[in-house]
Amino acid sequence: MKRILGLLITAIGILIVGGYIAFTPNHAFNPADSISGVDASAGIVYGGFITFGIGMVIFISSLPYAGEKARNA
Repeated sequence: MKRILGLLITAIGILIVGGYIAFTPNHAFNPADSISGVDASAGIVYGGFITFGIGMVIFISSLPYAGEKARNA
């Protein structure tokens, strides 16, 4: 269950990052411009990176250590 939850959160993070990078207009990539910086959605992209990282930590924590036998075996 923990693996599935980790992979689900990781996939959501990837979709957030990919979606906001793909759907941000080309003229809004300059974060120094006061108007375009709001439209660039940089905060949401960084939130997607954080979500991806949390999902990876949850997934990796569910894996057994190297050389350890599976608990269910």
